[in-house]
Amino acid sequence: MKSLKKSLLALLSLTMVGCGSAPLAGQMPQMGMRAPINSMAAPQMRAQAVTTNLPFFAMFNVAYKGLLAENEALGRANPQNVDKYFISLIDSARQTLDGAFYDIDDAEAVNAFIRAKKRGVRVRLVTEHDSLMDKHNPGSPRKSIAALRAAGIELRDDGPSNAGLMHHKFMVVDNASVWTGSLNLTTSSMFHHNNNSVMIRSPQLAANYNAEFQRLFEQGMFGPNAHQIPNPEVNVSGISIRTFFSPGGNAMPTVHEELRRATKSIRFMAFSMTDKQILQIMLEKKAAGVKVEGVFDNCLIPQYSIYWELKKAGILALGDGNQALMHHKVMIIDDNVVVTGSYNFSKSAQEKNQENMLIVKSPLIAKQYVDEYYKVRTAAFDNKNLPAYDHPACNKRSSAPATNPAAAPKLSAMSAIMNPPIWIEAE
Repeated sequence: MKSLKKSLLALLSLTMVGCGSAPLAGQMPQMGMRAPINSMAAPQMRAQAVTTNLPFFAMFNVAYKGLLAENEALGRANPQNVDKYFISLIDSARQTLDGAFYDIDDAEAVNAFIRAKKRGVRVRLVTEHDSLMDKHNPGSPRKSIAALRAAGIELRDDGPSNAGLMHHKFMVVDNASVWTGSLNLTTSSMFHHNNNSVMIRSPQLAANYNAEFQRLFEQGMFGPNAHQIPNPEVNVSGISIRTFFSPGGNAMPTVHEELRRATKSIRFMAFSMTDKQILQIMLEKKAAGVKVEGVFDNCLIPQYSIYWELKKAGILALGDGNQALMHHKVMIIDDNVVVTGSYNFSKSAQEKNQENMLIVKSPLIAKQYVDEYYKVRTAAFDNKNLPAYDHPACNKRSSAPATNPAAAPKLSAMSAIMNPPIWIEAE
């Protein structure tokens, strides 16, 4: 039997989980100013950084308005938007900081890495090869990448021949704290998109991510492999956490198993969901009386999404109400199990891309994700006729079938004509 102390700690930890939740007495997040920005041109200033001493902390972007300009203003001003915690975690590093991120371009994140390097922290980063060069001038390196390298930060990529994407979004600080979720290190990802992140203090979980980082950074192992995990299941203050990596790991089969166990409800928020086995299980669960519903990002609905089949079966499947991306990769099962990480529910995520996924079992954690789900679902109902969004995920694809106009708001007419159907996981 768990001790009373551990039980109280778990309850306290989880009551605070989630962006915008009110702190309990004695647990107010600490506030502190960051060092001056000096490596890149500073964007609009953000609110002060915040920290938390909680062992498990989940966060969600404040991005429930329709227009990206509205969401950016709210996110920058909100003291509990995800970016504040991310910068504070970097600033807390004292010895080591290892991160693997698909996209690194936000000025304040880059400056925080450089500050860490200057105070003697060993900083190592892995990124996607296609994210190294300036997107408007492909012959020149990105300013963010150039600044990191100029500061002496070790940075490696997956190379031009990798079959998939180096799609991770994780960081390990001082071999003790792990950050992961759907957040890329771009200003858009921090303020415009719907994203979730978790910050977990656990040396055992850190060991799992250290093993994956070593495979990438030290061994250059970017293809399918066994992804040996030192601690397959970790307990953090009563919260069960299982870790999965791809390509070639056991992530997708485990998602199938968890879905098959559903007896009451399946809710999801999916940037991309194309797996036909997931579709079949959801149809079977719907027929068995399980409540199944979810929100898709509009941009990728036309790309082989299971959205159409779910709609035909009478399942509530919505296109999102965010002009930018609904970038979550989340499932909530029976209000008890949360699936989250960088892992889109697709063949590419399972067989080609470097991805990570957590399966978290806790009704209190699940409650936080259910709350986020309903905020995203409400936005899908409320925010209509949004302007097109200029993003590769929205432009490099075909339009939706004429009988299903749900994806139309984010797709320009010219994009639909000029771009044939291709598979893209741009985020």
